[in-house]
Amino acid sequence: MNSPGAATLIRRGIAAEWTRTTGRSFLWIVAVPLTFLLPLIVTVGIAAVAERLAKLPGQSYLATVSTTNSVYWVITLAVSVMMVTTTYAHAAQWRGQTGDLNEFLFPRFWTVALARWFYYGTITAVSTVVLLVVVMLTLPAQFPQIYGAVDITDPAGIRFLWTVPSYGFAACGVGVAVGSLIRTPSAAVAVLLFWVYVAENSVNMLPHGYTLQAYAPFLNAVAATGQEVAFLPRFGRNGSLLYFVLCAVVLFVAAAVLPALIRKISAYRRAAITKSGA
Repeated sequence: MNSPGAATLIRRGIAAEWTRTTGRSFLWIVAVPLTFLLPLIVTVGIAAVAERLAKLPGQSYLATVSTTNSVYWVITLAVSVMMVTTTYAHAAQWRGQTGDLNEFLFPRFWTVALARWFYYGTITAVSTVVLLVVVMLTLPAQFPQIYGAVDITDPAGIRFLWTVPSYGFAACGVGVAVGSLIRTPSAAVAVLLFWVYVAENSVNMLPHGYTLQAYAPFLNAVAATGQEVAFLPRFGRNGSLLYFVLCAVVLFVAAAVLPALIRKISAYRRAAITKSGA
């Protein structure tokens, strides 16, 4: 009997992940609510304080916030929460008997990784779009003195609506890749967070550090969204976003696809040697 094709296995993997996470799972009880609540609480909290200060006598010098600096916490917190969730979910599949079950159900193991990337990446993309719309509509309406210039329909707002979901989707691919390389969930999450928040931001302290930092994937991705940052995108805004996507794909292939292909080739060789010996 012919084994199912890769497309069928990917669809099965997405369906399996949906079944696994449906109901009172960590994804829907903790991760997704945090994805929405953390950016909203921080953004609205900062906006409320800034607006209150702006209304004090003699505070007319306070600078207003433009669209390009209005969704920083959505980019930073929402994407990070879902990327970490993806990493943990993928690394956790090797615990106990889950790995043996996955190998039985999905003989092409890379299809599970790709299915998980699609599943979590789609949730991340949809969540960030909703958050961006809510934030860019709420800020100018509720805090007009400081955020009155924020406009979802200007070029910066429109750019956010497609670049941030693209960044979030690709970031989940990086999460799957790290979870494939480091099969201990807590260690995988720690390595990922160290990479994003420590290594990329401190590499400029090394000799030729600024040259190295110019190729930092996550810094390039954040700058590519249109967010105001001190970091200049190495390849221009669109080029830097494409660079991050390519980094995610290359890392995913190296971590999740190539090892499976190497194991399969080795199995074929051992079977051929055994057969020839017989």
